[in-house]
Amino acid sequence: MKEDLRNSLGDLLIEVGNKFKTNTSDIEEEQALKIFTAILHEPVSKERAAIELNISPSRFDALVADGKLPKGKKKLGWKELRYYLDEIIEYAKKYKIGKFK
Repeated sequence: MKEDLRNSLGDLLIEVGNKFKTNTSDIEEEQALKIFTAILHEPVSKERAAIELNISPSRFDALVADGKLPKGKKKLGWKELRYYLDEIIEYAKKYKIGKFK
């Protein structure tokens, strides 16, 4: 992502966040849920996903093998598998994993 776009998006998210905190946002609940979902659908490494759950990477691998966490996805040109935070959190809540016990 280009730096200008990254900075603009960051500023906008801060502004929207401040409006939510002060209850001055005019964003409807449905729109807010879409934004929330889009932000959570962030690709992360296995290591980052394990940190988010407060478990070790080896425990993460075991849970993937058991089907209690989703399998990683390949991306052309990348060696490492990618995981998505929203999917990881959904499974972790369902199976009471890590910080979601």
